[in-house]
Amino acid sequence: MMTEEDRFLAILKQGAQAEGIPAWGVCALEALSVRLPCRALRLLPQTGSVLPLALPYYTGEASRTNLARYAWCDDYHQVAGAMLERLLQPLRQAFPQAVLLGFTDSSPIPEVEAAVRAGLGFRGKNGQLIIPGIGSRVFVCEIVTDLPLSPYEGPPRGDCGSCRRCLEACPTGALSQTEFQKSRCRSQITQKKGVLTPWEQQQVREGGLAWGCDICTAVCPWNKSSPLTPILGLRENIEPFLTREKLERLLPEKSYGWRGAGVLERNLELLEDPGPEETAMEGPDGLIHC
Repeated sequence: MMTEEDRFLAILKQGAQAEGIPAWGVCALEALSVRLPCRALRLLPQTGSVLPLALPYYTGEASRTNLARYAWCDDYHQVAGAMLERLLQPLRQAFPQAVLLGFTDSSPIPEVEAAVRAGLGFRGKNGQLIIPGIGSRVFVCEIVTDLPLSPYEGPPRGDCGSCRRCLEACPTGALSQTEFQKSRCRSQITQKKGVLTPWEQQQVREGGLAWGCDICTAVCPWNKSSPLTPILGLRENIEPFLTREKLERLLPEKSYGWRGAGVLERNLELLEDPGPEETAMEGPDGLIHC
């Protein structure tokens, strides 16, 4: 006889297959280090389950790009949000008394931790979720419920072993075995508002991207054979190269749109300007870097 849990998972499995979601799982809500503060925190039940879902975004190669790969597709917040609503609709009909919430990215749920606990994969040395057979080119969204579903209790799915490629490839030293220095990350620098320091400007120019940085992802061996995304909403309207002429049209559609045109225009200007001849500059740690 089918239990309530069996029925819940069967409905979700059917929906996930229809959406092209290749990996999802279950972990206990109370096992997570829920983020504070967050306005969405008040919505969470005291106990229950989190069901992380992996949304691969790899769409192949491009002859020319100045954007991190995850920004080529339409805004994943919008794509994942619509997908979650389609998944939640039949669950809410079948379980009208249950708390059923959908979150993506800006949520109180630590998504990589939840995905690892749910058995999807492991946390790489670059901090990204790595799923064997898929790699780390994935977005994570999740369903939260007060229903006590059985959590994944198997062994960890993979690890980095002795590999240090991402740590050694990081051009600014933002990654290390022990910490992530956000202020040194080229991706964070491209998102920073206002006037950049000379060292930060140099990092944008050398990185060659108006948004993001793909280096630690590109060198990861787990991404050597990333499959093309099966998710329709993430493989349409692909735009790997940004120009000022495209900005007005793309800002409402893409994930970088939240930052506004000013930051993107500044970065594009830096990419067009070779800047001064290479000299020693003071980095965010106060040290001189060449």
